[in-house]
Amino acid sequence: MNRQPISTGTHEHGHDEGISAVDTQEHLRQVRAELSRIIEPGDLLAGVVIDHMGCFEAHALIRSGESAPQRLVQSVTEAAEAAGLSGRQRDLREALVRWRTRQDQAAGARDLATLRRLGGGILVPEDPHWPTGLRDLGPAQPLALWWRRDRSSHPVEALPELHRTVAVVGSREITDYGSRVTAEICETLAERQMCLLSGGAYGVDAAVHRAALRVWERRSDHPDAEEHSLIPTVAVLAGGLDRLYPAGNDSLLRAAAQAGLLLSELAPGSSPSKHRFLQRNRIIAALASVTVVPEARWRSGAQNTAHHALSLGRPVGAVPGSVYSPLSAGCHRLLRETPTEMVRDAADVAELIASGTASPVSAPQPRQQMLALPTGEGASAQKHRTETSRPEDSLGEADRLLLDALPKRRLSPPGKLSEVAGLPMPQVLGGLSRLQRRGLARSVNGQWGKTLTRPSS
Repeated sequence: MNRQPISTGTHEHGHDEGISAVDTQEHLRQVRAELSRIIEPGDLLAGVVIDHMGCFEAHALIRSGESAPQRLVQSVTEAAEAAGLSGRQRDLREALVRWRTRQDQAAGARDLATLRRLGGGILVPEDPHWPTGLRDLGPAQPLALWWRRDRSSHPVEALPELHRTVAVVGSREITDYGSRVTAEICETLAERQMCLLSGGAYGVDAAVHRAALRVWERRSDHPDAEEHSLIPTVAVLAGGLDRLYPAGNDSLLRAAAQAGLLLSELAPGSSPSKHRFLQRNRIIAALASVTVVPEARWRSGAQNTAHHALSLGRPVGAVPGSVYSPLSAGCHRLLRETPTEMVRDAADVAELIASGTASPVSAPQPRQQMLALPTGEGASAQKHRTETSRPEDSLGEADRLLLDALPKRRLSPPGKLSEVAGLPMPQVLGGLSRLQRRGLARSVNGQWGKTLTRPSS
């Protein structure tokens, strides 16, 4: 196995003689940047391998193109088993094939230069300012966090402490009721110097960031205001920070970057996908002391975030709404099926922060289960599951990644789909056939795309 000249584990900071500490740190950032490009978010075996080998050695093995020695395969398998990964998730040789589909895209120095031109950079687990809450994710911890903060005179040094951060997430649609209750809760929390964390999307997310920015602007305009370094809001995005998404929130996200902070585990230029949105949710949950859901549908990314928080032992609050409103159905589901607490205002949220932990019945699940969206088992849950089921619900993880990679209107060759999905060619070819049989993919002259008319459920 080829090795880089610098060898360090995840928690080491050593460097070889003749190489400065600055050069070592820059090399470390470049390696982590390339790993974040090569490896898809939420790849649990990658977390195990990097923790087991060290990021330099893992990076060198991936880029070498060589087979992993049997002794290494066995030790990684044992470490993955100890971390709670299932049998199919422990295969290092299969993972190397998967990761190498993107190795030609790796250009850490270029990606770092792109973010630095935007006033940003990269945080890595070896940094003293790495958020401690992310370590609770175990092997699901991000390989790195790209950040963007457009106030160049105030470089990012540390996110607010966990107990000063509240995640507020919800539906991309929002009612007048949801707008008012989100604004009231968030503005009160912001006035109490709490950092508000969300996902930068339309609806509830946008209302959260706007509320935090309103308070920040009022505080900045006050004649007696001191220079305040508290980050008022953080938006965690599911794509590269050089392409702000959604486009309709571009000005809002730029304002959030000016006053607060943008974060992503995706390298510059990376496009959002359904899989990446769901993986992004675990970061939101881990960075916050409490997660609050003002409005959400029965099936929603907000529920996914709430379940991540509960699996980490973090309190979750939901705002009740009308039983006739589909945008409150997800909140009622959380209140009925999980240890979620009812919240009506910022005072209720403050009580959740003071409590510090969720109910003991929400003990952390095995790490591979943390990334799944749990479902209820009652009659109401069965009814909603039937009403909202989709053809892709029964797909395996690889086929879901492939479906995400298929273009909607254009067509792509299998080789390009392999790079976008991060899957080896045999899995791509087999998956395309399965998706076509299900009516989810179409083929024209050997190129593939999503079906123009999705099959009914």
